[in-house]
Amino acid sequence: MSSEPAGAPLFSVTDLSKAYRIYDRPLDRVRQGFARPGAVYYREHWALREASFTVAPGEAFGVIGRNGAGKSTLLTLMAGVLRPTSGTIKAPERLTALLELGSGFNPKLTGRQNVFLNGAILGLTRRDIAARLESIREFADIGEYFDEPVKTYSSGMFLRLAFAVTTGLTPDALIVDEALAVGDVFFRQKCHARMEELLARGGAVILVSHAMNDVAQFCHRALLLNRGRVEFLGDAGDAVKRYLAAPSRVFDLAAPDRAAASGQGAQPAPAIPRPPDADMPWPEAGEFMDISRLAAADNGASRCLGLALCDENLRAASGFHQGETAQIFVAHEILRDIEVPVCGAEFTDAKRVIVFGKNTLQYDCPSPRRVPAGTVLRYCFATKLDLAPGDYTLGVGFSTVDARTFDHRAGLTHQAMDERTTILSIHPNAAALRVTMRPLGSLPVQLTHHGVANLPGTARCAALAPKDFA
Repeated sequence: MSSEPAGAPLFSVTDLSKAYRIYDRPLDRVRQGFARPGAVYYREHWALREASFTVAPGEAFGVIGRNGAGKSTLLTLMAGVLRPTSGTIKAPERLTALLELGSGFNPKLTGRQNVFLNGAILGLTRRDIAARLESIREFADIGEYFDEPVKTYSSGMFLRLAFAVTTGLTPDALIVDEALAVGDVFFRQKCHARMEELLARGGAVILVSHAMNDVAQFCHRALLLNRGRVEFLGDAGDAVKRYLAAPSRVFDLAAPDRAAASGQGAQPAPAIPRPPDADMPWPEAGEFMDISRLAAADNGASRCLGLALCDENLRAASGFHQGETAQIFVAHEILRDIEVPVCGAEFTDAKRVIVFGKNTLQYDCPSPRRVPAGTVLRYCFATKLDLAPGDYTLGVGFSTVDARTFDHRAGLTHQAMDERTTILSIHPNAAALRVTMRPLGSLPVQLTHHGVANLPGTARCAALAPKDFA
């Protein structure tokens, strides 16, 4: 997908920048007000620098980046809440924004009254608002609280009302900043359906989220910000992959970069040695794919020596029947000393939904506590493809955690574990594969299941006479 869509844009952002004045002491703010020309008692902090992009009708546009990257600043500028230091924004007249819980609502007014207040801000007549009122009330689904003051709402109730209002007033564009993380799964499904309706009628959605799957699956394009500057603008899936690899660039490994120092980084990968462990299967060298042109992100702490997608006979394969086993083989050379290594693989469907992913931590695979530079690690994953028929891509990743985190892994939340994991390399689209229905004559039936994945489980049946049924 091109970085700029065709057609007249709904949003046009050109060289947008925002600077804040930082005063070390409150008195300096007063002194600045009375300062002579040229005297400065503050430091400038540029939250955003020279951002340029467009958003087309019918486009879902993502904005991603680490905390402090400038995401919220950009959205508040696009919503008209802040004025830019420099640059221009062309935005549609009927724009609604859900920037944070509480924005745009008077806490002393009821939900119903806030609907009329927000509609008036958008320039709608009272009759237009009244025509939409019942639809908004039903979508919010907060019952009698619709006529209670908003200050009495829980965060979940507030989100329901806020999203119902911002989308129910038929805006030309909707800006959403992380707000959907509050709702339950059923409400989030309703929200995504409502946003799809907005896109279908030619509106635009600008979404900021730390949920990378949401961005990759829902958005067409995405903007990746890094310290206030645009690092990438393009396909949402590509933006997410760059975002996921970003932490490795700033992680300071203790050992020097031996590969760079010796000039080995530019050399072709050596032949893949066969593992000495006779229990681990390993394909012949000719079954490994050419990885020299694969898109990859890494921090120089390791390099991938080889990657193979094989069938059960250790032959390179790209087509499988439902229920067959795919074997994934990965070899990594360690270029800097690391602690516990973690390797994983995932399958993504044509809609960019990650349908399955699992790493060596989740498999509880035995791993060394420390790996010195020069070591070659080899991994073998065997995955039964209980997937819906269709086309998929295989992605592989390599990371590390410290030994203390590894020892306490069972007592850490997923978020805590994720924060302690350092990504070393990612190959997001390493291979393509196709899963097809099994041949006719396969028991019990040709199609093994409906839906994306086959979940473990059983079914039972008992025959009873009507009189015995209770």
